[in-house]
Amino acid sequence: MSVFVLPLLLFYLVKLHRRPEIRDLYRNLDDRWNRRAAALNQRFRDVGAPVQVAHLSTVWTFLYTRPSRYHWMFQFYLRAEGIALSWVGSGRLIFSLDLSDTDFEEITARMVRAAQAMDRDGWWWSDPVLTQRSIRRTLLSEMVREILAP
Repeated sequence: MSVFVLPLLLFYLVKLHRRPEIRDLYRNLDDRWNRRAAALNQRFRDVGAPVQVAHLSTVWTFLYTRPSRYHWMFQFYLRAEGIALSWVGSGRLIFSLDLSDTDFEEITARMVRAAQAMDRDGWWWSDPVLTQRSIRRTLLSEMVREILAP
């Protein structure tokens, strides 16, 4: 690596940071994204969806509040609403820093519609006796049975 790369990068970043529109993106960043996550989680609770979000600034992930074999299908319901998740795992997304409140409200509405559609289609049905452990055991026994089947 050239000895000029790091000083030039630093120069660029300092110059970029001096621009008011860039500084504005970072002003109250954590408060903005904490407020958005709390609002989305409340909307999920309001419709009875067993899903919530956790985040580190603009990097978000979905968590599920009830055991189920079919959580992974939520990504397809989100995709049907125009929201594509990262292909690393099945529940991560990264928002742009300059996302407006209006745009975020539209994304929130789409996420809630996806959760409602998944519920309507019966994929979040669960038996109260099911646990994560019992689901894992059942899946494992089904896989072994299929592998050993003639």
